[in-house]
Amino acid sequence: MNTLTQSEIFFFISSIGFVTLWILVAVFLIYLLRIMRTFSRIMERIEHDIDKISDTTKDIFQEMRESTVFRFLFGKKRKGRKE
Repeated sequence: MNTLTQSEIFFFISSIGFVTLWILVAVFLIYLLRIMRTFSRIMERIEHDIDKISDTTKDIFQEMRESTVFRFLFGKKRKGRKE
């Protein structure tokens, strides 16, 4: 085999390798985008649920502070100090 034939074989094999590599990279990027989209949806749901839990907790504390037992044990809320 002469040098020209060897270089043609080398470039043919390396071209197939690079095409295969870029196809694998493209598939990887597609899966990565899907994973990121799914992760984004999960984070939005978590944020929404945290907001709901926060609102529910505020309502529970408000009801607890307004209860007669709480007011009996801890007294009324003072609005300001007398000077």
